[in-house]
Amino acid sequence: MKVKFGTSGNPPSFFTSEYGKNRVNAVDWINSIGLNAYERMMTYGARMREEDAIELGKRARKHDVSLSVHGPYYVVLTSEKPRVIENSIKEMIKTIHLSDLMGAKKIVFHPGFGKDYNKVIKNLKIIEKHKPKHVKILPETMGKISQLGDLNEVLKICENTESEPCIDFGHLHARNLGSLKEKEDFRKILIEIEKRLGRKSIKNLHCHFYPVDYGEKGEIRHRAVHEENVYPVFEPFAEVITEFKIYPTLISESRDSQDIGALHMQKVMKNLGHGI
Repeated sequence: MKVKFGTSGNPPSFFTSEYGKNRVNAVDWINSIGLNAYERMMTYGARMREEDAIELGKRARKHDVSLSVHGPYYVVLTSEKPRVIENSIKEMIKTIHLSDLMGAKKIVFHPGFGKDYNKVIKNLKIIEKHKPKHVKILPETMGKISQLGDLNEVLKICENTESEPCIDFGHLHARNLGSLKEKEDFRKILIEIEKRLGRKSIKNLHCHFYPVDYGEKGEIRHRAVHEENVYPVFEPFAEVITEFKIYPTLISESRDSQDIGALHMQKVMKNLGHGI
């Protein structure tokens, strides 16, 4: 088995490359720089043409690139407004359709605001009726303290739905005011996930990784992996990955340098001799 390394969306270097004139070329570019995962961003809505989704999937299969999708940011399953919930559910169903066309088996989404994870569970169960069994919906751990999405809340959602977690380590570091610096900090997260959801849940864990700035309210901004004195850094987590003998998908969200972040993680894992 292999660890998967990829980018969240397309960094500036994609657009300056020979592939950059068309986003459908994204997986060709991913393959050309030696990566094997790609998270297609649908930040502003599920607006991708069906024929492009199908073509992206064909190219991903050709290059053995693992696809995931990040759902629209304005999906809010905790809203008090019925219209917002209705539109959020519709948008997630559209995202599921496009994801299935391209062969992406994981859809990441932001749960919303507040602390009412039961509302997310209720609305996710509605959405799950519209998805194939092989497509998983992944609530993401979130970076601002006001957002629903600490580790416990995400695991609660997963315990009560068909979901799997997306562990965004930058977000957890920020919302817990700088909690991820040592190997043991990462071990505790994997131990908790395995205890609550079972060994299978960590074996191919879906992760976002990058350094981040934070303040008293949590996340402020993403930072670039090659900057100095930024956290979290990948090396301690890499040691935990090797120790636990797991094969996660590692999506880099390094600021304007997702490819550099992904290639750095790949190099670290290669040096440890695991999952390459």
